[in-house]
Amino acid sequence: MKKTYYNRVDETLYEFKLDNGLDLFIIPKHGFQKSYVTMTAKYGSIHNDFYIDDILMHMPKGIAHFLEHKMFEKEDGDMFNAFSKYGSSANAFTSYDRTSYLFTTVESLKENIKLLMDMLNTPYFTEESVQKEVGIIAEEIKMYQDQPNYKLYYQTMNAMYHTHPVKYDIAGTVDSISEITDKTLYQCYETFYHPENMVMFIVGDVDPFDLYTYVNEISYKHKEFNDVLLMEFEEPANVYQPYIQSFENVQKDKLMLGIKTQIHTYESSHMKLEMEVLFALDLLFGEQTEFYQSLLEDHLIDDSFGFNFIIEPTFSHILIAGATDQPEVLKERLLNQLHNFEVLNDQTAFDRLVKQTIGEYVSSMNSPEYIANQFTRYFFNGAILFDLLPTLESLSLSNCIQTYKATIADAAITDSRMLPNG
Repeated sequence: MKKTYYNRVDETLYEFKLDNGLDLFIIPKHGFQKSYVTMTAKYGSIHNDFYIDDILMHMPKGIAHFLEHKMFEKEDGDMFNAFSKYGSSANAFTSYDRTSYLFTTVESLKENIKLLMDMLNTPYFTEESVQKEVGIIAEEIKMYQDQPNYKLYYQTMNAMYHTHPVKYDIAGTVDSISEITDKTLYQCYETFYHPENMVMFIVGDVDPFDLYTYVNEISYKHKEFNDVLLMEFEEPANVYQPYIQSFENVQKDKLMLGIKTQIHTYESSHMKLEMEVLFALDLLFGEQTEFYQSLLEDHLIDDSFGFNFIIEPTFSHILIAGATDQPEVLKERLLNQLHNFEVLNDQTAFDRLVKQTIGEYVSSMNSPEYIANQFTRYFFNGAILFDLLPTLESLSLSNCIQTYKATIADAAITDSRMLPNG
């Protein structure tokens, strides 16, 4: 057992290793009515190619998301109903690098934990049930593909990346999911859903030692875990397509600049790099900037304009997007601003952003959902959520500028557009 007190946010983190190898983290929140529990596998949509007994397996795109759906289905019924009988609300999600199962409850915490663990330790797949699920997820895929912003995002990702699986829809395609069978589901389950490849997180008004004892007693024993050997990604630094466009039922042109970076390869903390680039982008494109206001005044953007930066162990990129009547003019202005390094040198604006972000971070400690979900994300990337505050306080404007300049210097850009039909 390891106990760490983070005095700046007044949180105590308890870390346990169960007999079956599962990492268990508990944060007591005295006085909170609600408890929030997640159990997460280090397995996401980009993990389609891996080795079993030295044989390279190529799994259909979307199988991690498909497996997430199927874990709620058992021979004797739907697990959602089982959770609701104990007064909890259950859900799950699949991202590029993890699959997380969760529930929130104000009662029967132990009973719900047992339900969650039983569900994840007793897979039930049949040929008939898999075929039924293919139809359900196919309709889900079609529904999302009717959304212009969703289509523009994946259009951009497909143009940015040559072979990296981040370019593909997390849910897969109608064709790819039709290749999924009960056998391939069991292969993925046996490979990735092992306690030593998962983490459980509990936050609420709980006794950590009592919960640890209970969870350890009901934990399933598994055969010895072999570290998953994934096929390495070989992704060029340049973009696959510098320009791409499509025609959809939209009122205005939609422009998205996909800026493919190599910052994930840097020998530095991803948490720190993420913050430095995000602060630089906010100084350049944030709503408080003169640049943003000038785009509004010139009617080049509306309130749909936004930007983001994503960094994960095997990829990183910046996305800037908005609806506009003048895509060429907007593109030129955005590209010029990307390299407007003089604007970055504003200590007052930087200090204000840091204080604002710290305030938002501290207030988010009142959200069990935020703590649990963000903790798991950082944990799988080798960091602890509570390290974010000292990271924010240690940031300097000069380092942010330096990191941002290096990020942009080796970036490649895709111009992705969605135009009105006709």
